[in-house]
Amino acid sequence: MADEVAFGSMEWLGIYVDIFNKNEALKEALKDLTAKVAYEFTDRPDIPPKFVSLKEGVIEEHGEMTDPGSMDYIIRANYDVWKSMTLGELDPMNALMSGKVKLTGNMAAMLKHAEGFKQTFEVVQAIPTVFD
Repeated sequence: MADEVAFGSMEWLGIYVDIFNKNEALKEALKDLTAKVAYEFTDRPDIPPKFVSLKEGVIEEHGEMTDPGSMDYIIRANYDVWKSMTLGELDPMNALMSGKVKLTGNMAAMLKHAEGFKQTFEVVQAIPTVFD
């Protein structure tokens, strides 16, 4: 389909941000979260890591991550794990607990917002995506 965007691209991330910021339930679930969150494909150096900067549940900034030290969280997984989570085939929390997804940052704070982060995959699943 011509409407599909490449998973992990800046175009894809821009669509994600637009849908995220229009989702009132998601913004409410993450309203007390202010953090920079990066997403990395561990087996795909050809796809630069991306980040979103949340302020009180709203994404205010997004782009390619160039400074890992400035991130509050970095979520790492291989491309197929991200794809499976995006397609709804793999539960993100199960992936995290089983070690398929690695998290750098405050795990307790992340778990506090687990329901909100889980809801972000509803946004992800709404994006017309093409995978490699």
